[in-house]
Amino acid sequence: MFEQFKSKRPLYPLVGFFSSLVTLVAGMIFSRHLSVFIFIAVLAVIYCVFGFWKAVLKMGAGMFLFGVLMALLSAPVSGGFDSFWETVGRALLLGICAVPMISVPPAELTRCLVQLKCPRVITLGMLVTLRFIPVLISEVRQIWEAMKTRGVHMAWYRPGCVYRAFFIPLAMRIINISDTLSLSLETRGFVLDDKDATVYHPVRFRLRDGIFAVLTAASVAAMAVIL
Repeated sequence: MFEQFKSKRPLYPLVGFFSSLVTLVAGMIFSRHLSVFIFIAVLAVIYCVFGFWKAVLKMGAGMFLFGVLMALLSAPVSGGFDSFWETVGRALLLGICAVPMISVPPAELTRCLVQLKCPRVITLGMLVTLRFIPVLISEVRQIWEAMKTRGVHMAWYRPGCVYRAFFIPLAMRIINISDTLSLSLETRGFVLDDKDATVYHPVRFRLRDGIFAVLTAASVAAMAVIL
């Protein structure tokens, strides 16, 4: 779903989505036990074997630091060694379990849903939403850089400056992008009618996807038996 997490050999979109969902739900159930880190390690190994090692490293490192920070902030209230590592484990679990889902390109997900005869409103809306997220992040970054270039410094005691220098330009850019996007969709012939659509690059379920699903399900089942 994000450019930096793309894989050369992405999973079948529904396999990636449901594997992330199942492992996350199961992991949250297991998270009260410190052995959840074994579950996280097993998932990380499986993902690395299937070529997602870059996403595992990025998401794992980022969410581990986030978990440690949240655990330190909540330590005065919760207290205890187990509580600290439960918080870290849940954050790390969230990052690792999301790897299969965020590694699926939006176009692949849309093609898969079209092949499954999903309503056009869902497929088109999902594609636009997923594509809009990186565009929005890029616009925020550009506005921020423009503010620094002009010497504008945002502070909590200057809400008017934040409103004029950041939120108004961002709102105007979002409106312009939405207008351009609607014209682009209309020009390319996108319609909301649920008519038969041609998929030039069909997404197929492969043996690799089946093996991944079996290994993921086996890791969840093994963890459930152990606990």
